[in-house]
Amino acid sequence: MKKLLSVIAFILLGVAGFAQDVEKGNKIPSTYDRSSITTFYLKFPTQNHASEVEGLFNKVAFTDKYYNNNLDNLVIESPYSRSDVSVKPEQVIESYLLSKGVANAIVSKWYNRKEDGAMDLELVFDRGMFNATDAAYIKAQATKRGESMLKDYGNRLIEKSYILLLDYQNVMNMKEAKIEKMKGWKATVNGYLFKVDFNQEIQNALYDCWIYPEDSPEVKAEKNKKFQELSIPIKFVTKTTVYVTASQPTEDTQLGKFIKQKTEEQLFQELVQKGYDETLYYLEMNQEEFMVKTTIHQVRPIRAKIGLKEGLKCDHRYFAYEYVYNEKANKVEPHFRGVIRATSKIVDNRQVARGDMPTSEFYQTAGRKLREGYLLRQQNDFGVELLLGYETGEVGGVYGRFDARMGRYINIKALFVYVEGGAQIKDYPIQDGVTFLHYGVGLAKGFMLTRNVELRTYIGLGKEQASHSDFTNGALNVLYLKPGANLALNLRHYIQVMGGLGLYSFIGNAENDNGDTGLTWTDIFTDRKGMSTMFGIKLMF
Repeated sequence: MKKLLSVIAFILLGVAGFAQDVEKGNKIPSTYDRSSITTFYLKFPTQNHASEVEGLFNKVAFTDKYYNNNLDNLVIESPYSRSDVSVKPEQVIESYLLSKGVANAIVSKWYNRKEDGAMDLELVFDRGMFNATDAAYIKAQATKRGESMLKDYGNRLIEKSYILLLDYQNVMNMKEAKIEKMKGWKATVNGYLFKVDFNQEIQNALYDCWIYPEDSPEVKAEKNKKFQELSIPIKFVTKTTVYVTASQPTEDTQLGKFIKQKTEEQLFQELVQKGYDETLYYLEMNQEEFMVKTTIHQVRPIRAKIGLKEGLKCDHRYFAYEYVYNEKANKVEPHFRGVIRATSKIVDNRQVARGDMPTSEFYQTAGRKLREGYLLRQQNDFGVELLLGYETGEVGGVYGRFDARMGRYINIKALFVYVEGGAQIKDYPIQDGVTFLHYGVGLAKGFMLTRNVELRTYIGLGKEQASHSDFTNGALNVLYLKPGANLALNLRHYIQVMGGLGLYSFIGNAENDNGDTGLTWTDIFTDRKGMSTMFGIKLMF
């Protein structure tokens, strides 16, 4: 027990250090503008399944959160070899993108540059309008320029142009990965993020290339030459790596019989899509310009004017901040006040603001009472939780559980899949010091009773194993069904104290190396069943 407490204390210290920057909130921008992304598949021709990935990459559904700046060709053949360990991929890719004029092509798309070199501001104006919020629209209506002010803002959005290259590495189907009774695919996806450095100097140089209707053919030719000589720089931002799978049990398994079977091609398409989706999700954890900012529009229930336009999905996490005046610093600073998550009630707000934008609904999972006008900042998490505790009862001992939040995948708030495990040494008439190990999987559903108290019901299926040196026919095994509920109280938004009840109900007869023993679990281990009480600490990442 002392060792368990030491491990919990060590993890708490690590999580507290990890969360310190989140709590400060003094460097949080209060405004949000849409970025644009140009996406490429970084192809290694000799890599396994590279051609199949290329064929399906054209079918990727690109998110509505970013302006789509994709060019005609979505595939770049890698300018380096994986076998060359001396290569720094980001440097080689940057040089390649510059040599191919990718940044120039992106800026040309922004300004709708035609074959004769003529450019216009139609797309810039459209995106400036689409970027505007209700608040910006209402403010603009009070000025003489009105909507023209919002249109002109589109020029500033060009500074938020990004390039994302996706490298699908180690692509394997389940057979190649030697995973039995499963079908589908797995891969490692490396994402390389670059930013177009559209600074004031480049912008001025671009305007020197602007062709006007009254320009003579000689002037037009000179301006086209200047544009061809213009080298718009890019800079490396970051690299991220995600591991993705798209698989399901085969139809000849017990679970597979109850699941609608997909083809290998359908699962492959899911894998390619997940590579894109998950890379962006993890990039949004650290890239400030990718994090949505808005305000609480309404409470009871909590609502905000964001939705599909901002890429919002069920259970996406947002932190709430209140601006408080700091007398010593003589300035207003944001202070952390709570955590909210999106429900499944997400609006389709992919439209130009006119002052009446619809709202999406959220629910609070931590913090104090929130008020209208508080700043909301997107704060993606890993969506995983680790519970370390102890169970008491006929089935008891040290206990651990790992929960994974599923809301953004299946659009049901606070739904989790979990794996659990426990260990106990206990005396019984047949033998002293029998070692029990149990492990299982299940589904759980959370319900917020208050802002800081959660009830989570669950049901799971598992296996318990009993072993002892005197068992001549090997360890004994049996299946169990376990319904239950846990009650959690927030200490911080990432730490909870837990208490719960679980009912162990063993199924069928015990088995050993010789098969069915003909005895139930309670025939062998008297009274080993029933209710167990759990207490522990849960950490959320």
